[in-house]
Amino acid sequence: LDGGQAQITTAEKILASLNISIPIISVVKDHRHKPHDIIGDESIIKKAKKESILLANNEAHRFAITYHRHLRGRLR
Repeated sequence: LDGGQAQITTAEKILASLNISIPIISVVKDHRHKPHDIIGDESIIKKAKKESILLANNEAHRFAITYHRHLRGRLR
């Protein structure tokens, strides 16, 4: 996830209501919207390298921004 404890809690509630049990982690950003911390399931955080998690988060942002620019006709 991209967010803090509130996003993790909400995602856990939604998954629980669907009887789905998967570990969740979240990238927390600072006031400049730069990655500050990774919170959530410690076993996942330990297994995955922090750099891998941050790279996946950055790629998701890049993809989303490119897609939205394309939708708005700003990308040619």
